[in-house]
Amino acid sequence: MLAKQLSLASIMVALASAATAPAPTPSSTPIPAPLIPLPPFNGTFAGSYPPTFAIAATSSPQVAKWMSELNLTAVPDIPVVKVTSGGTIVSPNSIPASACDWSVDNCINKDITTCPVGVWGLSYDDGPTEFSPQLYDFLDKTNQKATLFYIGSNVLTNWQSARRACGAGHQIAVHTWSHHYSTSLTNEQFVAEVKYTEMAIKELCGVTPTYFRPPYGDIDNRIRGLLTQMGYTSVIWDLDTNDWEMAPGGKLSMQSVNSAFDAWIAKAPQDTTGHVCLEHELYQNTVNAAITNLPKLQKTWKTMPVAACVNDPHPYREKNITLATLNGAKTGVNNASNTTVGNSAVSPGASATPTGTAKTGGSTPARALTSVTVAVAAAVICAGQMLL
Repeated sequence: MLAKQLSLASIMVALASAATAPAPTPSSTPIPAPLIPLPPFNGTFAGSYPPTFAIAATSSPQVAKWMSELNLTAVPDIPVVKVTSGGTIVSPNSIPASACDWSVDNCINKDITTCPVGVWGLSYDDGPTEFSPQLYDFLDKTNQKATLFYIGSNVLTNWQSARRACGAGHQIAVHTWSHHYSTSLTNEQFVAEVKYTEMAIKELCGVTPTYFRPPYGDIDNRIRGLLTQMGYTSVIWDLDTNDWEMAPGGKLSMQSVNSAFDAWIAKAPQDTTGHVCLEHELYQNTVNAAITNLPKLQKTWKTMPVAACVNDPHPYREKNITLATLNGAKTGVNNASNTTVGNSAVSPGASATPTGTAKTGGSTPARALTSVTVAVAAAVICAGQMLL
């Protein structure tokens, strides 16, 4: 596995930068009326949740209930993967080929990694954060919807932004509770990580996601089996901005990220598939990069959420809710007697040639952040709300 590792020194620099960075400018942009009705919420979560950014505990009756609902005989018996604090697999040669571990050999097994030719699957990970309102303002301004892979811990901390995004008709999806490597978790831990995040989103937004992205792209057939049992579709990517490596996460320059987008755009006429790209709403620089490059993407591809690009109008368990898709479905809620119609999923851009759901492809492995980084993130939450 090609792990990207941060030195302790660089992590400390990142922590210092995060703690002293100025707070983002509050949004002054009026928030549009919700396209999707939201349930009442008084600012206090009623459910009992794990501590933020701690691996979800498995001893509760709630977790036992979730486990009892699964057919574990249909889940491959693959050992839990041991990783170092730097994200490196301890014994990679011990992982069987049948595991189809994406971090080891880019193996794909029914994961969504691309869109049809001419289509860009727009997605942002690790939200919602204190920087999310700036991104959401820009998405509203450009009439653009995206898939937002939410960390459960961040949903509790930044619930106002999560609620706004749900109502706006963005596709809300799960990115675990604490952002640990999926294959390093036991079955019970992984189920708890997904279901607590799902529960928080349901309580806040009234919807139950059915799409999941593994942190660092870390997935194998055991994790896929658990996701299938829980009714989830896994999403990885075929293009990676590496935007998280900009300050305070690393030393990558904004120009490097912008140049990556420019290179992909230059190659677009030769594309044989569309794309699903990895970006983050993690901190100020990643949001700045997203805002800078989105207009260029919109001129080159049809940009839309991942579920839209694979023509899935029902990315939630609540089938009365429809989100716009590539083939013309519109965002709305069917309450038998009344349907609220919203916007199309497709931004202005190049004409798309649908080729069906693309389920194959690969990317550079992305066990990108270390366990130490996650620990630092927890400290940053207290200091500067820089949430990983």
